[in-house]
Amino acid sequence: MKIARIFSVLFLLGLAMPAFSQSYITAAGIRVDKGINFTVQQRILDKWTAEGIVHTAIASKDIGLTVLAERHHRILGKGLNIYYGAGPHFFFQSDVNRQENQVSHSVAGISMIGGAELSLGRLNLSIDFKPELHLTGDTTFPFEWTGASVSARYILFKPKKKRFLDRFNGKNKKNNNKRSWKL
Repeated sequence: MKIARIFSVLFLLGLAMPAFSQSYITAAGIRVDKGINFTVQQRILDKWTAEGIVHTAIASKDIGLTVLAERHHRILGKGLNIYYGAGPHFFFQSDVNRQENQVSHSVAGISMIGGAELSLGRLNLSIDFKPELHLTGDTTFPFEWTGASVSARYILFKPKKKRFLDRFNGKNKKNNNKRSWKL
């Protein structure tokens, strides 16, 4: 009987949480893997974000850009998510990549991503894996696995908090289609 009460309370608490998975609208910060990268995430749909990563490598003039679409799934509350996604990448190389009798200064392909993130107040922390498949520019080593990456982002915009009773009494029904942001 006691276990049924605990599950009932947990179920009701789950109903009280908002439907979206991310606890932010826009977050920006740094990402560390083989180099120091800059990352920006923007919520585009419910449970979906677009992430842009500008890559730099330590002691190198290489620079790259990756754009990812990511699907988020909430676990144990609004601030903890797992996510996965994919998107294109393009690296402008100053170091030349050699192919069979050709020389290429750039690499393009597809990146995949999978990881977990935790939002605490205005801080968003994540750890992920981002394997890359190079379609052009590097046919000698077309698959690259960089290992785990850690990101720390500052949440620039958060969704406006809704009061619990507003969900049931119909308050603000005409504003439901408008985006509401909180700085």
